[in-house]
Amino acid sequence: MRYTWILPLVFACLTITTAAHAQGAADRLQTILSRVPLAALDGGQGPIIAGFGNGDAVRWIAVRGAQAGVNANTPNRFAALRSAPPSQQAIIATTPDEALRAAVGLRPGDWVDTFEVIQGNVRMGAMDIFPDSEMRLRGALYSRGFAETERGGAPVLWQGDADYRSSPDRVDPANPFGGDMGLPLRMAFSGNRAIWATGWQALDLLMQPSGQTIASRPDAQAVIAGLRRVGNLGALVSVRCWLRNGETVPVAGAEAGPIEGLALADYANRETEGAAMVLLLADAVDADALATGLRDAWPILSDVESPAEPEITAGGGTITITIRSDWGADGAASNAGYEAFLAALNGGRLGFLISRHVATPE
Repeated sequence: MRYTWILPLVFACLTITTAAHAQGAADRLQTILSRVPLAALDGGQGPIIAGFGNGDAVRWIAVRGAQAGVNANTPNRFAALRSAPPSQQAIIATTPDEALRAAVGLRPGDWVDTFEVIQGNVRMGAMDIFPDSEMRLRGALYSRGFAETERGGAPVLWQGDADYRSSPDRVDPANPFGGDMGLPLRMAFSGNRAIWATGWQALDLLMQPSGQTIASRPDAQAVIAGLRRVGNLGALVSVRCWLRNGETVPVAGAEAGPIEGLALADYANRETEGAAMVLLLADAVDADALATGLRDAWPILSDVESPAEPEITAGGGTITITIRSDWGADGAASNAGYEAFLAALNGGRLGFLISRHVATPE
């Protein structure tokens, strides 16, 4: 029977969907940034990029799409692509399942509850693991020559003597834990979680947080406040955040300003899907005027047609844009509203429009 496993999955997804409704994108981003002390980024350079995802929020919807014949029967891959943090998602998108498992023992179905925070070579995160996935993960690391030690009362598999330093010998494009850059890896196993980092100090601080966290940064708090204006769009699949930190954000035409932060959120429901985008603006940008400009110009800001008219609000130095639409024709392989946001961010017209709203001194 091809779908004998569906009923247990339905029950699990209904349970997770209820929890996801209770904790939306703002709370999830607040939670993961509160787990990472500022000291854990010591040695990092560039923008701060964070992501959280729950693959189970979209897995059952993808199964329904396969049953309807509108997508391939690969719900685990769709779930991983939509829920993985940005750098991990980029690797999964270009890596066959067999190569991913060969690299780290994991499969797309293992991306259930995952978060990652990175700044340059300083990378860290955690993910749910289960007896089978833990066994495969441990086995893959052992086979690659990882050593084992104990740290903070938890077993740790590790490789690479120097923190944050890449090595050509360790480069593996299929390794989503910094392996594409040949970075060292320290992975601790604590209960049903694998906690990892590319340096010992980052791992220690992630396992036993102390001091101020990334969530205390004013730019992080502003982005979180912008996400709090998002209504109930369904179960949260992912939230991804970029803090410019004096460097760049992925907005074509405005990479180095006047956008100080960006967040994207992906939502799934049984019959609808939703997406949200938050832009944190520099003080020189008139947020209210920009919101008006975005409402007028939205239909021409990208080459991808928006599945519904967006709701655009301004406040606290941020612009919040939300889209709710009917369930996509591709059966959850992607989120049409989210794709419209990406097209606008990458097309250049949005960045040009924002730059035009920078106030000039009188």
